[in-house]
Amino acid sequence: MTFYPLASSSKGNAYLVSDGDTHILLECGLTMKELRRRSPVPISSMDACFITHEHMDHAKCAAQLCNMGVPVYTGEGTAVALDLEEANCMEAHEVIHVGELLVTAFDTYHNTVQPFGYAIEDSRSKERLLFVIDTKNLNVIIPGLTEIAIECNYADDLLGRLTRLPDKVKERIRQSHMEVDTAVRYLHKLDLSKVKTIWLLHMSSTSGDAGRFHERFEQEFPGIEIRICKE
Repeated sequence: MTFYPLASSSKGNAYLVSDGDTHILLECGLTMKELRRRSPVPISSMDACFITHEHMDHAKCAAQLCNMGVPVYTGEGTAVALDLEEANCMEAHEVIHVGELLVTAFDTYHNTVQPFGYAIEDSRSKERLLFVIDTKNLNVIIPGLTEIAIECNYADDLLGRLTRLPDKVKERIRQSHMEVDTAVRYLHKLDLSKVKTIWLLHMSSTSGDAGRFHERFEQEFPGIEIRICKE
């Protein structure tokens, strides 16, 4: 099972998970034209798309995917917020079978109606991916992980130095996105013995620091490849 980031920023998010036979899109926060340009496989061949929440940088072309016949899954609250009647609504802890891939939703903490994260397991290889984005914290424990894709949006000291950013905006960020220390503390709660790669998602261009974060994660999690998703 492979994880392939197509876009990862406030400008748009989209990620491809594939076992070679089944292709799943996580998020669709790009225009359809841009999504087609970036995807290594035709969008029409996607077996499903799973959306975490209704913000447009995560769900921009959800309706177009439905019109193309690609099944779109998300929480009922998100589907209502998007006015997406064609969506397949799922509950937290529900497991959806897409080919040999098993997708489980879980609750996250964001300033939206019903935000989800997803755990994806290959039923044949038993590889297991944790995907979480746009959340201030996380308390779910997923055993047997082999790959992790987690938001690492900002560092609080860097956010605090943004003098032109209103305090209310800074507080909104703190209440809806994951800070680097929070991500590190959460990961230390997990069994990482089988994890090969940790992907850092949705890094802020103003209050994030790719070099600093990469070095921090390498020190905290030796022996695990750390990769930062590009815009």
